Amino acid sequence: MDKEIWMKPKVSTNIGGSALLEGVMMRGNNRMAVSVRKATGEIYTETVPSVPWTKKNKLMGLPFIRGAVSMLESMITGMKALMDSAEQVDLDDGEEESKFDIWLKNKLGNNYMTYLLYSSLVIALALGIGLFMLLPNLIADFFLGLTSIDKTTGLGAFAANFIEGILRIVIFLGYIVIISKNKEITRVFQYHGAEHKTIYAYENGEELTVENVKKHTTLHPRCGTTFMFLVIFISIIVFAFTGWHNRLVNLIIRLLMLPVIAGISYEVLKLAAKTDNKLIRAISIPGLMLQKITTKEPDESMIEVAIASLKAVLDLPENQSGEVNASNASNELAENSTEISASQNSFDDSEKEAVAAKD
Repeated sequence: MDKEIWMKPKVSTNIGGSALLEGVMMRGNNRMAVSVRKATGEIYTETVPSVPWTKKNKLMGLPFIRGAVSMLESMITGMKALMDSAEQVDLDDGEEESKFDIWLKNKLGNNYMTYLLYSSLVIALALGIGLFMLLPNLIADFFLGLTSIDKTTGLGAFAANFIEGILRIVIFLGYIVIISKNKEITRVFQYHGAEHKTIYAYENGEELTVENVKKHTTLHPRCGTTFMFLVIFISIIVFAFTGWHNRLVNLIIRLLMLPVIAGISYEVLKLAAKTDNKLIRAISIPGLMLQKITTKEPDESMIEVAIASLKAVLDLPENQSGEVNASNASNELAENSTEISASQNSFDDSEKEAVAAKD
């Protein structure tokens, strides 16, 4: 395991991001940037005000609550950024709108992308719940019915939940391995690696250049992959204390407990990323190992996209090559937070189109 993962960063930051189709999304305390490599070779970057929900509302920012809030918000912003990047790629490829897209626009109007975003999110949630929650429970219940394990006893219920948890991990790993074989997904994983490398360079107070970024590892302790693995692992422990019931009750319990598990997992992830305690840090190791699949070594063109996205979040000029002054960048973000928050609600689709047209 790369020692850099456990080194305390010189610059403390909450900046995170995600890989997109031919692009990278970066998000700070007050703004979000999406950078995409066009078919022409140029980098398209769009920056929008974006204050995390946990920063807007004190209740949402409380420990063990902020984890579930952040998970839901990340799904929404990530899905939107992914759709935006896909739209840019389609435009650059010169592809005409499909009949289905035209039909949607006619039926839903100019806000059809909003409807598409939330319907896609609902479908993704349904598939996730079905694949990673319902299916393991059904399989475990079926096989337990073939054994002599008494699921009504404490020990039997613990064994049943443990078996279900192992199945959930196996299905999750199998899913990751299968999608990693797809050529387009492999490129997304490369951009994922570029995102991590660029954040490492910033956290070390280095110039945001391709050469500096290349030398860093693709594995990062705050990655969403590690978070998802923690959610699955901690669910084994939590569900072990809920007993074992019929399939419907089991599913309801798992749905109701998901925000609780997400909250616990988030706090464990943050603690493991900051502490020097080897035992606590060891909790992140399985998730970091999984990142060896979900991140790949990027090429220089991908790193350039990640750098452009991070510079946009930090509000740094594209041609700046000097050492990143993280303190000044953070102060500037803080000074602008009130203005950005006030303007966030008025930043509508027409303004975005104006920004894209100007670029």
